[in-house]
This record gives sequence, structure tokens and C-alpha cells, in this order.
Amino acid sequence: MNNTALTLAEFKTETGQLLNVETVKNYLVSGNGNVTDQEVLMFIELCKAQHLNPFIREAYLIKFGSSQANIVVGKDVFVKRAYRNPNFDGMRAGIVIIRQDGGMDYREGSLKAPGETLIGGWCQVYLKDIPHPVRSEVSLEEYSKSQATWKQMPCVMIRKCAVVTALREAFPEDLQGMYDASEMKNVPDKLPEKDVKVGYATVGQKQGIMKLASMKGLYSHDNPKDISKMEEFCNSKGYNLKELKFDEVDELLDCLSKYEPKNSTNEIIEDADFREVEQEQFGDIE
Repeated sequence: MNNTALTLAEFKTETGQLLNVETVKNYLVSGNGNVTDQEVLMFIELCKAQHLNPFIREAYLIKFGSSQANIVVGKDVFVKRAYRNPNFDGMRAGIVIIRQDGGMDYREGSLKAPGETLIGGWCQVYLKDIPHPVRSEVSLEEYSKSQATWKQMPCVMIRKCAVVTALREAFPEDLQGMYDASEMKNVPDKLPEKDVKVGYATVGQKQGIMKLASMKGLYSHDNPKDISKMEEFCNSKGYNLKELKFDEVDELLDCLSKYEPKNSTNEIIEDADFREVEQEQFGDIE
């Protein structure tokens, strides 16, 4: 890709952070895949065009393996922008169920009785300048994923899909090109919610550090909340594990690689398999 295009693909968010190629690749990619320059460019341009701030989790760039990257927006963006539009005049939404007697109901809300079968969701968005609502009806079988949230809360999730579909049709200028995670099959049902802190170690870097720490006997995946040994090691080297800077990561990894654990029983420390884990498993590390 043209390097000039990538260099120009940057903008400053309303809260003052600079969104550019470096910050996207270092801090704003979820998943274990390596994003391409084209995918980064598309993400930045969407954020710029729709005034999305990925640092406060209004937008995500997600990629696993060699699959195509997905761009999704935060769960509250659709509703916030609808209420902000002066033409918005309210909405109604619910689920579609098959009753035990075989009849079909369009029910407002997301309450389903035992014995009823959920088959879809619906939403109506009312606009002040047109006499009829913008309506969407979505089928459960087209959206349902095998992830935990869909298994635990299918009524809530399919209703949400109907809501964002209707809002996108009602406000194309405000929501064009934007999709919620619930609509997409290749994204996790739970995304990071904490604001991004630029300049500090990324989640991926922390995972690499803790992998090496586990090999050195300073951390155990069996007890992920206990990071006391690793904190003690970092403090002895002049680093703050919970406030580790991006530029300090390589230095800390070098210290870890040179560390020889004191093992009085002469046991062999095995190279543990690394498991990609959620941010919360690192205790209080932000």
C-alpha cells in the first residue's frame, strides 16, 4: 500500500488522542491476527468519517488468524446517536416467539415464557418527518452464534440485532458502515470495555511477559489472580508491573530471559504452553 496514504490516515479524536497507524497496530487490535495496512486504513477512515473514538471503546478492529478483519462499534453508539438526532421520535422493539399452541406473537421487550420458542426479533423506529416507522424484523437462525452470551441471553441478543438494523436504516448518515458485535459471527461476544491507555504495555505484550514469567516460575496460569512473585521481580528491577510502559517491555523481557530461578529441589522447569487469556486474568494489571 502507498505509504503516503497510511501517513495521511490519521486524525485527532474529540478527547485529544491521535489515531494513526502506530496506535492502531499497538493498542487497538483485538484478536491474535496480524492486520494488514489496508485493514488499518479502513478502520481509521471509518473512525474519521463517523467521528468514532476507539480509545473509549466506540470502535474495535478485530482479527483472528488469517481471516478478514472485522470492524465493529461499541454497544451504546447506535442508541446514543439516535437520541442525539433531532428527527428521532422514539422506538419500540421486542422478540418474535411461537406460542405453545402454535401461534406467533410479536412481543415487546425480551420476555419469553417457558415452552415458547424464540424465532426472531423486531424493532420500529419513529421519525418526526415521516408518517410511518422504519421497521426491521430479523431471524434468530441467521444471527445466533454458539458463544456464551447467545446461549444465555438469546432474547436480549436478537432484540439488539433488530434494534441496530432498524436504527441503521433510519439514520444512514449517522450510522452508515457501522455494525454491532452481535451482528457478526467471527467476533467474540465479550469485547474489552476499559479505555485504552496509550504509552503503556499492550494486552498482547503483557501476555508475552506472563508466558515467560510462567516458564520462570514467577506466575501460574492455574492461579491467574496471583501476580505477587512477578510484581516482586519487577520491583527489584525498577519496573512497575501494573504501570509498565510500552518502551519498557523489551527491557523487562530481557531481564526475565536472563533470570535463573532458585530451585532447591533441582526440578526441571518445563516450557508451559501459552494460553491466550482475558485481560482480567492478570489480576489488577490495567
